[in-house]
Order: sequence, then structure tokens, then C-alpha cells
Amino acid sequence: MRYYLLDYGRDVIEYAHGISERIRKDGHHLIEYFTDADGLMCLEEISEDEFLDHFKKIKEHYKKTK
Repeated sequence: MRYYLLDYGRDVIEYAHGISERIRKDGHHLIEYFTDADGLMCLEEISEDEFLDHFKKIKEHYKKTK
């Protein structure tokens, strides 16, 4: 199992969705970011620790905004 981070802008949504679908179909995990940078698409393989840290940071941020 692999872990990926996909960051993309509105001009490449269709391409990003295709990549996302394939990654998930292959049984891998994915974090997706939709940004306001037109034409941007970055795919990065990350470690399991980086993947899990992402969710810890979101949980911490959510607690601070309540």
C-alpha cells in the first residue's frame, strides 16, 4: 500500500480525478487538495507517517477553531 498527496487547480480537475480514481482503484491512500492555482497538478508519494500526520494536524486545527 502506498500513500499519495495530489494537489491540483481547476484547469486540470478532469485529469486529477482520473489519477485519483486510479490510485484508489489500486488500493492506495490519497490526500487531495484543490487549489486556486490554475494549471497546477502535483502528485507526490509520501510516507505512512506523513499521511497520518496530515490527519493529526487537521484534528488539532479543528479543535482550535471551535
